[in-house]
Amino acid sequence: MEAVEMYTREEPGVEGILESIRDLVPAIRARRGEIEEARRMPRDLVDQLRSTGIFRLGAPRDLGGEEARPVDLLKAIESVATADGSAGWCAMIAVANGVSAGYLSEAGAREMFADPAAPTAGIAAPGGRATPADGGFRVSGRWSFASGITHSDWAWAGAIVMENGRPRMTEMGPEIIHVCLPVSEVEIHDTWFVSGLCGTGSNDFSVSDAFIPESRVFSLLDPSRHRPEPLYQMPALGIFASQLVSVSLGIARAALDELLELAQTKVPSMSAVVLAEKPVAQVEVARAEGALAAARSFLYETVDNVFRTASAGETPSLRQLAMIRIAVMQAAETGANVARTANVLAGGSSIYTNSSLQRHARDAEAVLHHFTVAPHTWEDAGRVLLGRQPTAPAF
Repeated sequence: MEAVEMYTREEPGVEGILESIRDLVPAIRARRGEIEEARRMPRDLVDQLRSTGIFRLGAPRDLGGEEARPVDLLKAIESVATADGSAGWCAMIAVANGVSAGYLSEAGAREMFADPAAPTAGIAAPGGRATPADGGFRVSGRWSFASGITHSDWAWAGAIVMENGRPRMTEMGPEIIHVCLPVSEVEIHDTWFVSGLCGTGSNDFSVSDAFIPESRVFSLLDPSRHRPEPLYQMPALGIFASQLVSVSLGIARAALDELLELAQTKVPSMSAVVLAEKPVAQVEVARAEGALAAARSFLYETVDNVFRTASAGETPSLRQLAMIRIAVMQAAETGANVARTANVLAGGSSIYTNSSLQRHARDAEAVLHHFTVAPHTWEDAGRVLLGRQPTAPAF
């Protein structure tokens, strides 16, 4: 009972961080075009985000982090995303990676998160190969989509453990570990030329035969090797995906708010009244508001439900995991639909590159391409609800 009370009380530090983030939103919003053109976050904006404390929200308290409730992580990410999708995505990656401090050994976490307020990069996909060596592993590989690596000092990445030239097999398939590397020891490849989330600096990086000590190796999907606090006993994919789609919700909120403002003065071509007087706009705006509010509430409710289970020292059920994934899918698709609706309702002027509405639509659509919100997730969630096992080895 004490654990539940400890993790449900108000955290003044967290509230202060959330307020600081909200105060920074206008400054980020004013530099949307610069962020997209640079294809990465300007360093001074990263430093301003860092000063809010957002990047330490997910790190353990005994490392200097806030160990915040999952719903507070979602609120923080969503707030930044209302300012700019790329900024929100980079904030999300760093917040999520702060949570990964709870998956590392004590020594590894203290090395990588010596400053828990600093942003880090991370790639879950096993783009590398790891060969056991005395005291650790020799790792080689190349990883794509390393969001935020241009402003991070550390990164972690997935690798398949090799044995006698072949993958070491487990009941779940090839054994996958995640290794932590100083960014100063990796090669960054300038590959980020994309249609959405253009300012995230999500370049490739690679290493060749790098030695990674055992202290800097963790298992993302094995909670038995994670810290015992409830935040780190949450399902790793579920909590990460919930943070990821908070970016979608923030983008959609910004798109809808900007459409509401534009509609007061914009007179569509061949029309005698402003957009706000058009019945089609009135209907679509009402539908969008309802859909966005429902998706957000559903996400927050399901995440909090699983957190309460973890706080009680219990293992979340397979159904709870399915409900998180359903809420995640709903949020991602709703966010993209709302941003697209706002962009289309705004008319021809929104296709110009100086329109934030077209950027919101592209950014929200880009989120849908992440593997955690791939369409087959609906199938696995439905299988669970119907009493079957999911087909994916990690759910």
